[in-house]
Amino acid sequence: MRWKISPHGHDSRTIDLIAIIALLTLVLGAGWYLATSLATPPGTTAFIVPSQSVHW
Repeated sequence: MRWKISPHGHDSRTIDLIAIIALLTLVLGAGWYLATSLATPPGTTAFIVPSQSVHW
């Protein structure tokens, strides 16, 4: 299919390129947001050492 230049002065290739860049930005932004929001926070529990007075 040949590209047709619009009589209104807008090249449809430019509009398509802008739309592709916008969609790609949206997808990457959504992926980054989900990756950072769904990541599990680091555990804050420490290793518990039993008291020396306890005999097993």
